[in-house]
Amino acid sequence: MSTSIHNLHSRRRSSSSWPAWANHLPADASLGLRTQGLVVTDHRSSWVRRLQSAIGDVYVKTYRYDGWIHHLRSLGRRTAPWCEGRATREFDALCWLRDHGFAAPEPLLVLERRHLGFLRQATLVTVADPGIDAAALLPTLDATDLHAAVAAIRQFVQGLHAAGFRDGNLDLRNLLLHRTPKGFGVAKVDSPRYRIRPPGHKVDRWVRADWRRLEPQLAAASAAREGHFAP
Repeated sequence: MSTSIHNLHSRRRSSSSWPAWANHLPADASLGLRTQGLVVTDHRSSWVRRLQSAIGDVYVKTYRYDGWIHHLRSLGRRTAPWCEGRATREFDALCWLRDHGFAAPEPLLVLERRHLGFLRQATLVTVADPGIDAAALLPTLDATDLHAAVAAIRQFVQGLHAAGFRDGNLDLRNLLLHRTPKGFGVAKVDSPRYRIRPPGHKVDRWVRADWRRLEPQLAAASAAREGHFAP
């Protein structure tokens, strides 16, 4: 797809499932509007909405990049003509995770609007995952469930690293927990900074960076749990 033309929305990525979903969702030009769906998050330059349909719910995440000063400041954030945008990177990360046996929401579509090749707006559509983000759930669990959930998270991240996946954005809010008959399952969302290395158990600087980011959050969640259940 050329990125050097017009202001129309272009489909940067789409899954084989998208045509079936598209029949039940707004047209491309309307998908990323703030006025669509139920508010999940709402920031000045990004927002997430949950859209309901006859065949299921989707999350629609939109990033907006306004003005040339913004572009000059954010070239490292992949808004330039020669760069993949954040939404596209997130789509590709989800595909990689699912292809390698890890739980992740199904990515459906990436739309981009560019001007002179520079990214002005990008929208990512994914199937809604039923999991609860770990940052919200961990502090509410009793001691037994907390121990099981933390162990599941650590095992999941170790599996990612062994498979060659380096996340670069490893926050508890981007890990979704599901109750299973054996404890907890974990799914991953929001990995625009990911990188892939040869599989194996080599500990490199990106593995260490992932753990440095995650472990303090696990400790804080455990401390918050103690406060939540304090008499």
